[in-house]
Amino acid sequence: MGSSFQDQLLKLGLVDKKQVEKTKKKQHKSRKTKIAKNVQPKVDENKLLAEQALAKKKERARQLNQEREEKLKKREEAARIRQLIESSRLPKQEDGVAYRFVDRKKVFRIFISQELVDSLSRGGVGIVRLGDQYEVCPAKAVQKIAELDKSVVVMMNKPAPKGETEEDDPYAGYEVPDDLMW
Repeated sequence: MGSSFQDQLLKLGLVDKKQVEKTKKKQHKSRKTKIAKNVQPKVDENKLLAEQALAKKKERARQLNQEREEKLKKREEAARIRQLIESSRLPKQEDGVAYRFVDRKKVFRIFISQELVDSLSRGGVGIVRLGDQYEVCPAKAVQKIAELDKSVVVMMNKPAPKGETEEDDPYAGYEVPDDLMW
């Protein structure tokens, strides 16, 4: 009873040794394919980690490039604003009227002509910040600057609509005297 069925057939002479070896090989192959089908393929962890590291590196590079582009864009806008202010600023007068205005909760003053003071109140010109200085620029230039960066514009009055005065204004006939300027 200790011998296998193939050995018994071999002893009886019903099969020869080549046939026995052939069937053993077939059985061995079939067992291997069954095992291979049941076992899931192994995932190479090193390869997976390398791919994840590469993806993180690409994402970081993309973020750095985006930040660099944003900084470059801000510099270009600042240069454009500086150029607009320097090319369109109106001259100040040291012996002119001291015009006071508020910026960042502090009161500042610039010396300008009376014509510019009147134009400021009517909305013809505006005050913009250039670094730590303040400049007076025409209304069109101030509007262009405001489109680029509103924080640079310190003061810009809206012009009063022409032809529209309040009919019920009791003080329409009285002008504000010059000595009431603060």
